[in-house]
Amino acid sequence: MIVKSVEDIKGTDAEIITPQWTSRRLLLKKDGMGFSFHETIIQSGAEITMQYLNHLESVLCMEGEGEVGTLADGKVYFIKPGTV
Repeated sequence: MIVKSVEDIKGTDAEIITPQWTSRRLLLKKDGMGFSFHETIIQSGAEITMQYLNHLESVLCMEGEGEVGTLADGKVYFIKPGTV
């Protein structure tokens, strides 16, 4: 069993801070779980283009509202708390 808290991650190399987002990487490949788990906080008003070449991503909106879109087909999805 792996037990970690966000507080354990803050200030370590598993916390990545940029002007547009902060990612706290609670589980990584080295943890041997077969998946990673991150808490990512996106700054209000940020417009970010991301591409995942080596993995899939799922997102659960916990707070706030926004849009996510797919570049391949141009679809845009509105998200709010509780949306995956």
